[in-house]
Amino acid sequence: MSSSPSHIPRESVDIARTLREVTLHVFRSADDPKLSERFAQGHEAVLRAAGITKLTSFGQDWLGDENAILFLLTCQDDEVLLSGMRLQRRSGYGSLPMERAVGSQYPELGDHLDNLQDEGCAEFCALWSRRETAVAGIAMLPMACVGLGLMPQLNIRHGFAFMGTNMRPIQRELGFTILEHIGEDGQFDYPRPPIRSEVGHFCHPESLNDAAEDVQLMARRAAEEPNHTHSMDGRFHRIHYRVENHIA
Repeated sequence: MSSSPSHIPRESVDIARTLREVTLHVFRSADDPKLSERFAQGHEAVLRAAGITKLTSFGQDWLGDENAILFLLTCQDDEVLLSGMRLQRRSGYGSLPMERAVGSQYPELGDHLDNLQDEGCAEFCALWSRRETAVAGIAMLPMACVGLGLMPQLNIRHGFAFMGTNMRPIQRELGFTILEHIGEDGQFDYPRPPIRSEVGHFCHPESLNDAAEDVQLMARRAAEEPNHTHSMDGRFHRIHYRVENHIA
């Protein structure tokens, strides 16, 4: 979806122009059931607006799960939900959305995760964002960077991202490398042809050196200061981006 204001309803542009301060809440689903439910509702609303009604990350079986770490961007004193992401920690074979999506077709994926299980594995999944966020120029990158930086605190060494091949430039910017032994040179049909998808892998801290410089800076800031505020350039003005880490 284009973020150009000319392709976005006027109401969304007006809302985007008011964004001067946002808050990223990081918490375990088990610790805040009400906010977790709002996360799920926001995710579903954005997907349905885009015409998507079925994805393996679309379910709500993760609600209340201590292995589900949520990243929720809000504004207006948390009244408005802007975007979200889930970092789902693997608890056993087949517990990640990407395993449920293609694990039966590519059992080597589960075998690979089993070999890394003791070091901590998790999937960056359920990414969603309201159009106002893109129009304001906030994007999803800062949220992903905070997730990468907090991996050690969460006892996660291996992070995975299941994305379409068109997202490969973003995967590379974040320091992910493609699992080339899954599918055909790392690519496979999902959710249906001709759409091709792949699985990216981030190993902390080694992969951080392969990330873009701004990604490295944001991830390291999140690791050193789990709660902090920084300013970022928005489309219309500077935006204060506050990170509140609720994980003890």
